[in-house]
This record gives sequence, C-alpha cells and structure tokens, in this order.
Amino acid sequence: MKPLIVLSTLTILLLGDGLLEVAWPKNTLLYQKQQKHYPLALKRAIKDITLPLYLPQSYLEDKSLFLVSDANFYTATVTLEGAVLTITGDRTYQQKIKTKNKILKKRIEDNKVTFNHAEGLMMTDFNRHNINYTLSIECEDPEKDQRCTQEGFLRRVYKELVMVGGKR
Repeated sequence: MKPLIVLSTLTILLLGDGLLEVAWPKNTLLYQKQQKHYPLALKRAIKDITLPLYLPQSYLEDKSLFLVSDANFYTATVTLEGAVLTITGDRTYQQKIKTKNKILKKRIEDNKVTFNHAEGLMMTDFNRHNINYTLSIECEDPEKDQRCTQEGFLRRVYKELVMVGGKR
C-alpha cells in the first residue's frame, strides 16, 4: 500500500510543474523546548559553593530569594506571605554511629525523611552526598498556619528540590 502512495505522489508532481511548495513555519524555535535560565544574581551567588546546592524549583526565580554562602555552607531564604522558607546545607563533621540497638540501626539505614513540628516551625533534616541539609518553614501564626502545623507543604517543597550549583 505504501509504494502506491509514493507512486501516486510522484505522478502528481510529474504532471504538475514538478515543484512541491512547503509552508515552513516562520518561527523555527516553535518546536524546540525553551530552557529556563537562572537569574544572574543566583548564578553569581552559587558560583563559589563547593557543596551541592539544592533549591526548590518553584522558587528559583522568586524575587525574594536571598542566598548567603561560603565554599562549605549556604542558607537560602524565600519570603512567603506570612512565612519564611529556609534551606541550609553545610559540611559538618559526621561521626559514624555504631550501635547494637536494632531499632536505631533500622532508622539510620532507612534514611527516611521525617518532618517535625517544633517551636512554631515545620522542618526536616536530610543528608545527600554526605552533606547535611535542613529545610524549614517558619510561620507568623505557627499554631493556625497549616504550612507549620502539617507536613504537606514542606513535603511538596522537599520533593521539588533541584541541584542548581556546587560540586559533588
């Protein structure tokens, strides 16, 4: 069936003037996926950091994003309505824990991310690439704001962390 279609197309071309006009799109970038570029201020702030720097993807271009960094640590804050979101990363000494306690051993091996509500904050500590990270949110009204009383908001932010700089 396919050779018949090709043959009929060639016949139509030969019977006509032999030219096939194609209406190419004027904007050739139309079909290419556009890449997002980080704001210049963020690029400058992350260039000297040697540890992997994670930030929440949906706040990368937020104008309130503020970053304080050194080669071995960083703190990024985003001012939200009624709250402040913070992520820190640092290289600190980590002592290996040797224990015979099976429950503690299992928790260490699982390395499951847990979210804790304490002192008006919702937070989690985690480790990636042998670097310690803390993600937290502090609310103006910590007893009523669900971002500080329930883990849903911070869990979503945690899931959208992307590495934007630094070195492993």
